[in-house]
Amino acid sequence: MTTNDSDRADATGTPVRKRDQPPGAVDFTMMYLTHDAFLRDLRRLEAAVAAGRAGDPAVRNGWQTFKEQLHSHHVGEDEAVWPQLREKLTAPEDIAVLDLMEAEHGQIDPLQERIDAAFETGGPELEAAVKEFTTSIAAHMEHEEDQALPLVETHLGPEGWANYSQFMLRTQTMSDVGAYFAWLLDGASNETRNRALGPLPPPLRYMLHQEWEPAYRSVPRWSDTPA
Repeated sequence: MTTNDSDRADATGTPVRKRDQPPGAVDFTMMYLTHDAFLRDLRRLEAAVAAGRAGDPAVRNGWQTFKEQLHSHHVGEDEAVWPQLREKLTAPEDIAVLDLMEAEHGQIDPLQERIDAAFETGGPELEAAVKEFTTSIAAHMEHEEDQALPLVETHLGPEGWANYSQFMLRTQTMSDVGAYFAWLLDGASNETRNRALGPLPPPLRYMLHQEWEPAYRSVPRWSDTPA
């Protein structure tokens, strides 16, 4: 996977990852866009900490939203992707990839807790915690895209990936779904919006525009001025 951040940027000027994977039977568009949104927020967190704004309510709101979305994302993978994929695998090197996914997921909560604790003290400890967390999450997402998703493509295929999407819809409220899309599209380009919203039925796109995005924007996140 190419990760030349200078190649593309979102509407806010934030670089996003460029990917070289050719289209396959499984459409991973939403996974890639979700990963980009996580990186977007981590860059915002890094910038806020570097500017000494870690105590701002808007920064804390942004961090809380990030944690909620990351938790939901990883629960979906842990419940509806990795176990089903493990049942299909026999090659030791493929099983090792899933072991890596589980190990990296297990590192996340302790790293987040370190940031939460460091928010109270600030300074070098917080900067170090944010840097370690950002490095860990970015590496995990690269491992997932480069190593795990090709296994999903080969062994689960479109039907297995659809089961993951159905799990996410089944275990979340409509408000949760709306909050996810509003967060995902925060600062997104028109191209990204079109890619994300194309599969949505018109009633959901209407609700996103009329209800979910205004509700999301009414709460300052990362900046003291609501989006």
